[in-house]
Amino acid sequence: MQTCLLSGLLVQPIAERIRDWNLAGKLHEDDLDRALTRHARDLVDHASRAGDWVPVVDVESLVGLMAEQLGGETGFVEWADEIVEGWRGLAPIDDLVRAGRALVDAPGYMVSMASDRLVRDASWRYEGGRAAFSVRLQGLAESSPALKTLVGAVLVRLAALPSDRPFDIRFEGVDGPELVVFGELESDGAESDTLGESRLHRAALVA
Repeated sequence: MQTCLLSGLLVQPIAERIRDWNLAGKLHEDDLDRALTRHARDLVDHASRAGDWVPVVDVESLVGLMAEQLGGETGFVEWADEIVEGWRGLAPIDDLVRAGRALVDAPGYMVSMASDRLVRDASWRYEGGRAAFSVRLQGLAESSPALKTLVGAVLVRLAALPSDRPFDIRFEGVDGPELVVFGELESDGAESDTLGESRLHRAALVA
């Protein structure tokens, strides 16, 4: 049974989009009643707060309805840009961006810290350094590929915020037990690094 919770920060834009479609007539009341849990329906009818935590079963019903409208998982990858752009200026995200800018492994730091902000009762394992990183997020193993795609795409977009260095950042594992977000510095080979634990990253976590 899935026990993790998803942040209202992530749930808000999903519920708001479904609400907009409902008001515009693109989704009807019967569509909402068919697809959504009672709690998820309440989130559509009454705006949630960014500080709320929502059971994954309720988020899954929202994501399932979204997937029907967006045409599958690819739609979530494209939509992630809009979600992250809407978070600019919010304290939970801006605080991470400012902290990340002081680190050479800013993208990996952003992914691991944002994972804690977006998913509760999950765990992550980080490896990385100046030129490469990998964050393995556990706790969403039983979640749908659509939900893991949304979380992965959002984390990829967030990873790019605190650094101007040209990282190639991707995610994988939507059909497996771990969601993995990883990146490598795009370079001509002059700068290289192996995956290991960054002392700067670990110091930031302790602080």
